[in-house]
Amino acid sequence: MYKIELPLLGFENIKELNIKTIDNNFSTLILNENKKLNINIVDISYFKKMNFNFNIDDEVLKKLHIHEQKDFKIYFCVVMQNPIEDSIVNLAAPILINEKHKLIGQYVIKNKIPKLLTTLKDNIL
Repeated sequence: MYKIELPLLGFENIKELNIKTIDNNFSTLILNENKKLNINIVDISYFKKMNFNFNIDDEVLKKLHIHEQKDFKIYFCVVMQNPIEDSIVNLAAPILINEKHKLIGQYVIKNKIPKLLTTLKDNIL
């Protein structure tokens, strides 16, 4: 079980969740197993064609016990579509996961980014 230290947008009342790994790139945040309330996420490393350059506030790093880059992983929320390649990815509010301390949070990027949204097919090599 992961403790939510920074609220997930739209799910502010949820304080804990589980994570199910699908493969090296994709996972599912299980918010409520009984209601089948889930969020699909994709690892930042999936986006090999994109360059990410954003800062995370010190307060956020402290809440998630992040001291260096190896302390956490970055994911983006995916809105699934059919076909899956058309699925929409939110680049403006990444999910930060600290595996060691089982902490998670969503962070809204404050500096300007080139794209707010993308699709999975835009990033296939």
